[in-house]
Amino acid sequence: MSLATFLERTWSGLTGLVRPRSAASLFRLADQYRHEGRYEEAADLIAEGLRLAPNISVGHLLDAYLHVVFRDMPAAKQSFRRVLALDPYHPRALFGLARIALEEGDIEGCRPFLDRAIQYFPDFPEAKALQEMVATWSAPAVATPAAIGTISMDRLRPPAGARDLILAHTDGTLVFAQGSEERQRQLAQHMTQVYRIASATLARAGLGALRRGVVEGASEMTFLRSDGGAILGVALPHDVEVGAGLVQVGRLWTDLNIKA
Repeated sequence: MSLATFLERTWSGLTGLVRPRSAASLFRLADQYRHEGRYEEAADLIAEGLRLAPNISVGHLLDAYLHVVFRDMPAAKQSFRRVLALDPYHPRALFGLARIALEEGDIEGCRPFLDRAIQYFPDFPEAKALQEMVATWSAPAVATPAAIGTISMDRLRPPAGARDLILAHTDGTLVFAQGSEERQRQLAQHMTQVYRIASATLARAGLGALRRGVVEGASEMTFLRSDGGAILGVALPHDVEVGAGLVQVGRLWTDLNIKA
């Protein structure tokens, strides 16, 4: 129990106030804690609320949100599905399952959830925006594998401390990868997702395609560079400054001498 929670409960006892015991009150407080970043406390309140009222969809929805925060996607999907078992047309549950499917690279699995959400809630802006991104992502790649052309692989000198290095086509076809096979697959998939979604978002805003980017992870940052035909991704330690990382990856991009 955190000090803040201990003091809050102690003060409530001293002043004669009682901590909310109804499921609805617990869920409201849990949602407040969630927005404040007090995830463990929110999880405790949600569990208590669901024990009192296991058939309230909002409790399972909040539970799903926290599982996403904790990156427990199987549990998140299970909670979203429990929401749909209680309310088959719940837009946030449908949207949540669509986002997880997209994150897992399952475009075909993503579409039905988005279609259902928009069918019953046509003014759902997040779902409509994601649907547009999925449509763009599903479209043929702008560049074909042949667009990369000549690459000076003999000049490949990964930056100091690089944990992974991947060069791929924008359609996801690997050209070169450094690191474990599983890591290569995950990073290549993630790179392609980021490129397609970010490029679609930028295009919708009239800002063109993604050329440089940084994806922040729990223990590392992945620096991206692209010319529309190739994507270079380099994972560097979290303590690397963003500016320095962009410079290092930019130099590597130049050294590779990528030519269409």
